[in-house]
Amino acid sequence: MDSRNRLIALLLGYWRRFAPAQPDGAGSRSDITRGVIFTVVMLGVSALCVAVDWRGGEITYVPGDVASETLKSPVTISYVSDLRTEQLRREAYEDDRHIVESLDESVRPGVVDTLRRAETTVETLRDDDRDVDVRAAELRAELEGLSASDASLLLGVSNSAWARISAEAVRLVDATLQEQVRQNQVARLKEDLPQMVNEDLAVSEQLLAVALARPYIRSNVIIDAERTEANRQRASDAVQPSTVSVQSGQAVLRDGDVITALDVEKLEHLGLLDEGSSATTRFGRSGLMVGLALTLVIYLFRFHPALWRQRQLLLVALVYVGPLIAAALLLPHEEIQYMFPAAAAAMLLAVLIDAQLAVVTGAVLSLSLGVVSDMQMWLAVLYLVSCVAGAILLIRAERTTTFVWAGVAVAVASFGVGVCLTAINADVSTESLVEIGLEAAVNGALSASLTFLSFSLLGSVFGITTHLQLLELAHPNQPLLYRLAREAPGTYHHSIVVSNLAESAIEIVGGDPLFARVAVLYHDIGKITRPTFFVENQAHRDNPHDLLDPDVSARVIIDHVLDGVVLAKKHNLPPAMVDVIQQHHGTSAIRYFLARARASNPDIDESAFRYPGPRPRTKEAGVIMLADSVEAAVRSASTSGRLVGRNSTAQDPVTITSIVDSVVQEKLDDDQLVECDLTLREIHEIKRSFVQMLDGIYHPRVEYPPLTARNPAQSGVPAA
Repeated sequence: MDSRNRLIALLLGYWRRFAPAQPDGAGSRSDITRGVIFTVVMLGVSALCVAVDWRGGEITYVPGDVASETLKSPVTISYVSDLRTEQLRREAYEDDRHIVESLDESVRPGVVDTLRRAETTVETLRDDDRDVDVRAAELRAELEGLSASDASLLLGVSNSAWARISAEAVRLVDATLQEQVRQNQVARLKEDLPQMVNEDLAVSEQLLAVALARPYIRSNVIIDAERTEANRQRASDAVQPSTVSVQSGQAVLRDGDVITALDVEKLEHLGLLDEGSSATTRFGRSGLMVGLALTLVIYLFRFHPALWRQRQLLLVALVYVGPLIAAALLLPHEEIQYMFPAAAAAMLLAVLIDAQLAVVTGAVLSLSLGVVSDMQMWLAVLYLVSCVAGAILLIRAERTTTFVWAGVAVAVASFGVGVCLTAINADVSTESLVEIGLEAAVNGALSASLTFLSFSLLGSVFGITTHLQLLELAHPNQPLLYRLAREAPGTYHHSIVVSNLAESAIEIVGGDPLFARVAVLYHDIGKITRPTFFVENQAHRDNPHDLLDPDVSARVIIDHVLDGVVLAKKHNLPPAMVDVIQQHHGTSAIRYFLARARASNPDIDESAFRYPGPRPRTKEAGVIMLADSVEAAVRSASTSGRLVGRNSTAQDPVTITSIVDSVVQEKLDDDQLVECDLTLREIHEIKRSFVQMLDGIYHPRVEYPPLTARNPAQSGVPAA
């Protein structure tokens, strides 16, 4: 255990020394475990794809394939066919004539005793005074296969007749089992019993004796396993090795023939099959594959450190090693090479994670596929161009048609590269253009289809919210938004304005604008629970907080975050949006009620007036916090008349710029932005974006003159 802890401590030390700066909590043991598994899988699978012959040996054809050409023997040879010899030996071994059977002497007396006990049961029922049908039913339950009529007759015959019937039944069974009875003979012997019965008996007695004896005819033969095995082994060993002769020029395989294992063996001895890679070649290719995979691992470690703390790292591994395994199985077939949908890997990463990551991963994957395909690096060029084309088209895909256009881009790129590669090696003909075009079209269709059919499933499995899912969540008919618009219209309007602010700012600092916009729409859904306790929903109602203590009011305000999380999870909102609901206030203090509380008790505990957090941990969450606070402050100043240019009547009017500056500075001073990735330069750009947007919303308006005419048309105001 101590050595294990020392190893983990060493890995953590290297992580903190060489990795980019991480937020608090990064570099945990789970991160190290995930990173180690990822690295081992990437390097191990990459090496195995070329170190192991996935085709099952050093041959081109496998049994079941259809020959694509006629092959003739270049030499005259004779060889011992191991397959043919083994087949003949197996046939000799399995020959039923070698089975040794013997009579099981214990069967006959046991069966006869059983029959006599059954006859005792019949005698007991014969002496019973109950109804004959009841006794017949019990008799049929005791004697298998006895009909209802036979049961009634057995119970009704005279004692002398019963004595003859029972004695004849015992004789029939005993005589039959004197000889060997195999299992496959039982049915026939049962049918032959009427021919063995004593003809001196009456016909009815003969039939009853046969009916009584028939169920007790059974097999009495056992297999002598030891002697049988000895016979079989002796027969197998007696088979001589089978020699196959082939004459020079003889057709050993014809075009269209279904290839058998014997054909493959013959081709191997004739040297007509492809040679497998040598150990040195496989070692060199394995080294290249490991180097390429390690390059991708280092790139992710240095430039995408956040992935090492998320499940998406396993998605990258799946998207990378999956095509490698498929390529090891499929790319040896030349007719598949142009159609192989390598671009689907880059397209999936582009739509689920990041376009830059998709392009880099696609490039490394393309080079690896070139190594897997017997060092055909021209294929690497083909796959690289198609990966880049597909990934670029799917950056933040927001419509299903985008996948179609991405597939078209992959097809066009593949066609262009394919034509160029063909022109390098040979003349380009109409036939070759058509063939390349069809294969490129299949490549594009497969890439787009695989991406479209799997991205939603993979997104759900790995906790990724796709843009198509966000667009669906942004629809006003979504249950939570529908309730918010009707039960808390002021909050809904506030959310719309904040979503515009956040989206504009995120576009500047390089986050996900669509996610920011949609997340803001849901960030205050917790206010649905008590809408009138929030000033934007009070309209002309009395403020309920006037009747509450400051700490109770603060608790109600804080609860809208907790209620929002509950509602979000109940309606299956994506985890990233739940995080925004939790983080959009961070651990900020509710200053208004804190000030009221301090007026009566200067020593009051401030923690009761702070949100539970956590503080924003992403750019989007940080921008949403700022946009939410800034919009509320500017709206409050505008409503109170303190905002310059808005018919200000206050003694100390303020500008939008000053409000934005003060709100942002307050968040900075309160350490609310220390866990997100916003730099000071980005915060400056965010403030400028807020001011520009808010100036457009809260700009001064011209006061219209009062209406003096009764007729709206006479006053210059258009009729409704």
